Amino acid sequence: MRNIKLILEYDGSYFSGFQRQPNRLSVQEALESALSEFFDRPMKIQAASSRTDAGVHASCQVVNFKTESRRDLAQIQKALNAILPPAIAVKEIEEVPGDFHSRYSVRSKTYEYWVWNHPVRSPLIAARVYHVPHKLDLVKMRRAAGILTGRHDFKSFCASGSTAGKKGNTVRTIHKLELKKEGALLKFRIQADGFLYRMVRNIVGTLLEIGEGKRPSSEIGKIIQAKNRAKGGRTAPARALTLVGTSDKPCY
Repeated sequence: MRNIKLILEYDGSYFSGFQRQPNRLSVQEALESALSEFFDRPMKIQAASSRTDAGVHASCQVVNFKTESRRDLAQIQKALNAILPPAIAVKEIEEVPGDFHSRYSVRSKTYEYWVWNHPVRSPLIAARVYHVPHKLDLVKMRRAAGILTGRHDFKSFCASGSTAGKKGNTVRTIHKLELKKEGALLKFRIQADGFLYRMVRNIVGTLLEIGEGKRPSSEIGKIIQAKNRAKGGRTAPARALTLVGTSDKPCY
């Protein structure tokens, strides 16, 4: 039995998220359908490095599946890219050890969130950014980002009703939280050992409220300690979020 790893890139605006859902098109469903067509038998993936939400994109989604087929890897990649919808592409393919698991073998993941911080919207990139027309205080936002970095209970940044929140498993470690400004484009890059449901979007929304002067940067510590989603800031839209790397394979 061979264990095959794929690196996927996709435009999440066409899908209800990565994971299969009843009566809604997901990235997983599209991929498994393509695998089944190519191998001429029902195929399932073993796992994915991240279960991205509806509207969230990926430039480095790691998945793996197992097969007894001896088909050449280049042939598999070429065929899948011919079958898959235009919004999904297999960027890389390789055979990995049998114990490799896309979820458990990945020790960290990195997301990027893009904000267009300019009084005038940009129609050319509007589908991939969150437009914030007000001037943002980056000094205060970076100060708050520094407080978020490290190991904390991020329950205040976890969507209400999530499975992890109900089980109390909401402690995560943020290794890096960077804010980079390139002209009017502000990029939030967050690397962590794992993420809670909507955690990145809730963190970005809270930092933006600090940048807008609606909250002091010192309030971040109180929000963490509260362990209450209602104390955090708004949820930023999904369309500006992209999974860009894992500890196994950076794909910036």
